Amino acid sequence: MASSEWEEVKRLAADFQRVQLTSSVQKLSERNCIEIVNKLIELKLIEVIYTLDGKEYLTPAQLSKEILDELIYHGGRINLVDLQQILGVDFSHIEAKANELVKHDRSLHMVLGQLVTRDYTDQLSEDINDQLQEAGQVTVAELTKSHDLPASFLSEMIEARLGTVIQGQMDIYDPGVIFTKAFIERHTAQIRGAFSAVTRPTPVITILNQFKFPEKLFFGCLQDLVDKGRLNGSIVGGRQDKAVYVPDLYAKTQNAWVDSFHAQNGYLEYDALARLGITDAKLYIKRRFKSESLLFLSSCCVGSQLRDRVDASIDEALSTGTWIDIVPLLPSSFTMDDIHQLLQQCMTGRGKSGARILCKTIVCSEKFLSECRGLFDELMSEKAEKDAKSAPQLLLQVDKKAVAAVTRGTEGKKDKKEERRNKAATGGGSSGNKGGGQGISREIKTKKVKKGRGRDIDEKEEEDISASRGYQSDELPFMSIEEIEEVLSKSFTDCPEELHSELAEDLYRPLHRAYQDVAKSVFLSAAGSSDSSKRRKNRGEVQDKINGLVNNVRLFEKGVRQFLGRDEDLENQLSKYLIRTLCTDITNLLLSAVTSENLMSEVNPTTLNAETRAGILVKLKDELRQPLTKLHNSLNGKDLGEFLSTLERACESNKCDIMLKKLDKKKERQLVFNHRQALREQLQNETDPAMALHLAVVLAFQNSTQCMLHAPGKLVPQLISFLNTHLTSTNYSLLLRYQGLVQKHLGLSRDRDQQEGGKSPTADSNKEDEAVSEIATQLEHLLSDVKEIALTKKSTSTAAET
Repeated sequence: MASSEWEEVKRLAADFQRVQLTSSVQKLSERNCIEIVNKLIELKLIEVIYTLDGKEYLTPAQLSKEILDELIYHGGRINLVDLQQILGVDFSHIEAKANELVKHDRSLHMVLGQLVTRDYTDQLSEDINDQLQEAGQVTVAELTKSHDLPASFLSEMIEARLGTVIQGQMDIYDPGVIFTKAFIERHTAQIRGAFSAVTRPTPVITILNQFKFPEKLFFGCLQDLVDKGRLNGSIVGGRQDKAVYVPDLYAKTQNAWVDSFHAQNGYLEYDALARLGITDAKLYIKRRFKSESLLFLSSCCVGSQLRDRVDASIDEALSTGTWIDIVPLLPSSFTMDDIHQLLQQCMTGRGKSGARILCKTIVCSEKFLSECRGLFDELMSEKAEKDAKSAPQLLLQVDKKAVAAVTRGTEGKKDKKEERRNKAATGGGSSGNKGGGQGISREIKTKKVKKGRGRDIDEKEEEDISASRGYQSDELPFMSIEEIEEVLSKSFTDCPEELHSELAEDLYRPLHRAYQDVAKSVFLSAAGSSDSSKRRKNRGEVQDKINGLVNNVRLFEKGVRQFLGRDEDLENQLSKYLIRTLCTDITNLLLSAVTSENLMSEVNPTTLNAETRAGILVKLKDELRQPLTKLHNSLNGKDLGEFLSTLERACESNKCDIMLKKLDKKKERQLVFNHRQALREQLQNETDPAMALHLAVVLAFQNSTQCMLHAPGKLVPQLISFLNTHLTSTNYSLLLRYQGLVQKHLGLSRDRDQQEGGKSPTADSNKEDEAVSEIATQLEHLLSDVKEIALTKKSTSTAAET
């Protein structure tokens, strides 16, 4: 391109406003012009903006000028989208340039994508003022719809021009409403006229709906008229939709009636005040009688005058030792709840602590209640003398709280299955020739129940039912509520029947508890006169039995020590089982003897359990209760040494006075021999495979270790494993095989019994019967071999053979 053409384009580009490329330089082609302009832009000699069709370009200053021209042409308000279509420039350039103009010119505003000038807002304010003067009121919401401008912009614009361009004022309760002064004065006069005609409490909303006042102006004008004294009345009720206008004339008449009624009667009913038009009666009374001490009840309010009268009557009744019903002293409009609340308030004074409120309205003095209880003293003594002869179970009452106090600190409740387990009986001394094997057979789960109506009731539920009826099943009943009521009605004829009934219910439990103590004292005094030697004649027999059981426990403890350091879990289980059986029997014997001597009541030791033992312990003296309670608690542990030491302390002469004898070597050998012989005799006659295996294992243990063992049937597998080093491999394998057959036989028998249940035999059940018969045959065939292992003089160990 020639230099002259370059200079020509540069000159034109330097001072252009909007240039069409094809017409600006006639001698150049459009392509050459575009190349020259792009080069000038690249060299930053000019800054231009292309149109959307690319055939024109303009400078930013020209774009600003054209935007302002179009804004003036359209009356001071134009949308940026319309500018984009008119100028043919990309929207981003127009938006950026518009924001720049607004930033530097305070007379321009950007409102919802529109440019608005100050002249436009001034004209708009004049239009709004014309509309306001014509209608009397306008709302920002209406203006927003009609002018398509945001409410915040209009509110700010109107507020800035109120009193100047716009002749009006905003509602103080709703800034979105503008009124003229004439409009406000006209409606204020109408509101004042409407409410001046009101002569009784009237809901404000009723007047509003009837006269169609503007709601946004109504409440403000009404409150202003009341505050300035232009209306002789007041507004009560708080919220606008619940507000009530009360004329002063009506309020004066209302207050006069309330004051007169309160002065004459000493109380005010809430319903009566509601009928007078007082919506919140309690709040009204508090404001009206600020200086007076009032008591607010459920349906009325009581003044000090009426309360003092009731207090004086109650004090007189308490001082004379009688009773009083306050219903005749109170108005008939008082409800039962009102009377009861008033009595509760009156009974808080000094000297009234011993009095009682019965039937909600009657106050009984402490002296009167004592007289009522005294009527039954002679009746108690007469009945106790009759019942004492036939009530030995009186001493075995179970006080639940006392039992809980005794058993607190134990490790937990005793296992019910172990409580009901058959106690093992052992031989030796004067206890007979019962062996340890007799008490270690298979355990059977049992549950003791009592038949009820259509269902079973267990022991605990039966005790709860008895307790809910007022006394325990093993306590002596005194008199029923009906009988107590009959005695009271004969002695106090002036009392109402409902007082007799409530007094009887109130006295029932105290009389019942007192009667237990009277009957016990009569029973003990009668029993104490008998020959006490009869109760102690069995002391020697009990002492021999306890010594025999203690010796067996000591010998069995040696057997348990064989597992020390070898199988701690098995050692603990054997110790625990020994405590649950023989040690429990010792405790029951000792406690039975103590009960017989100190409580003069015979107790069968075989019937004692943890609960009955606790019931006996709470009735003993402290010097007996403390050591025996420790002995009772030791049954929940697994330490034999602790039990034996606790037993020795409990048997001391200053406590239970039971002499525990030492076991010498000669007697020990004799006891071990007798135990072995008893087991051998029992094993020879045994035909049940499970019991035979149990006896054989126990006897083999004694043959191998020369120690007696007291073990349950469930520990037989662990004992066989222990005998591995004490038996030959052949004998050990035979015991293992026999144990497996016994377990399999028991399992198949149990499954067959469960499946039978009245069903017809099937092919599977026949196969099970055949399997059971086959195993039973094997057990019968191997029984003699198993017995032979235990009946030999002494088992030979594997180590000795080798």
